[in-house]
Amino acid sequence: MQLHGSFQDLRQGDVSVTTYMQHAKSLFDELVAARRPISFEDFKLYIFCGLRGKFKDLVTSLVIKAEPLSYTDLHNHLLTYEFLHKTSLPSLATNPPLLLTPYLVSSAHLAQQQYNSSFGHNRGRSYGN
Repeated sequence: MQLHGSFQDLRQGDVSVTTYMQHAKSLFDELVAARRPISFEDFKLYIFCGLRGKFKDLVTSLVIKAEPLSYTDLHNHLLTYEFLHKTSLPSLATNPPLLLTPYLVSSAHLAQQQYNSSFGHNRGRSYGN
């Protein structure tokens, strides 16, 4: 009963996906050893419920997935998602000027130069004279 309660209290908190999954797997294995196993579907639900909020979109896509998901597949999906969110660039909503200003300024300057060489700044000149 205590092991089942541990699953209900399972939360990722500040630990990595790997640490979280290892803890969940050890609880699962203890239940198997105690001859009180839970189904793998229930195991996944406990995992999903205990993940940090940033995994919400991934969890949604994994829940509606048609083909069955193994422990290894689940762990790999979570690791990939964690990795992508640790290494992704800051969002434009949080850091627009600092992240993109040099790029935007140089791109805008280049675009203006291309425009000027094609169409612009010949306004005072007459063509064909």
